[in-house]
Amino acid sequence: METARVRGAKVLLPSDDEAPAASWTYPNPLEEERVANTDFRLVDLSSHRLVDVTVDRCRFRTSRLMGVSLVRVSLRNVVFEGCQFDYATWARVRAVSDVAFVGCSFRETVFEGCDLRNAVFDDCAFGVDLQGTSLVGADLRGCDLSGLSGLASLRGAEVSTMQLRQLSEVMVRDLDLTVSEVPL
Repeated sequence: METARVRGAKVLLPSDDEAPAASWTYPNPLEEERVANTDFRLVDLSSHRLVDVTVDRCRFRTSRLMGVSLVRVSLRNVVFEGCQFDYATWARVRAVSDVAFVGCSFRETVFEGCDLRNAVFDDCAFGVDLQGTSLVGADLRGCDLSGLSGLASLRGAEVSTMQLRQLSEVMVRDLDLTVSEVPL
C-alpha cells in the first residue's frame, strides 16, 4: 500500500488498480454516502453539497471545490493537492485520521465547528474564517495566514516564526485593536 508523507501526516493512498477519475460521478447533493479508494484528478465540485459523507483513502489533485458545502463530512486518509476551496463552507467537518492539504487555496472560506486536529496544511493560502474549530496539533507552517480570522481556533496549532507577523496582524483585526505610538 502506497502512502504519501506530508510532514507529520502519513496518508494511505488509494490503490492504483484503477485509472484516476477525471469526473465526479456522485449526485449533487450527496448525502449519507461513502466515497472511497479513488484518485480524483481535475474534478469540479464547485457549488456541490456533501452531507454526512465519509471520504476515505482518496486523493484529489488540481480539483475545483469552490463554493462547496461540506456538512458533517469525515475525512480519513485523504490528501488534497493544488485544490481550490475558495468561498467554501465547512460545518462540523472532522479529520478522523491523517489528512493533508498541499498547495491549496482557502480564500474567503468558513470552517464552523470543525475538528481538524493534526491535519497538515502545506503551502496553502489559508484565508479562513475559523468559528469554533479545533486545530490542535495541526501543522500550518508555510501557509499564508494573512487572510485568517478567528485566531482563538489556532490554539495548539504549529506555526513558524516567519508567520508571527501575519498572526499579529490577524490579532489586531480580530480584536479590533487601535495601535498607536506613545506620545513624546
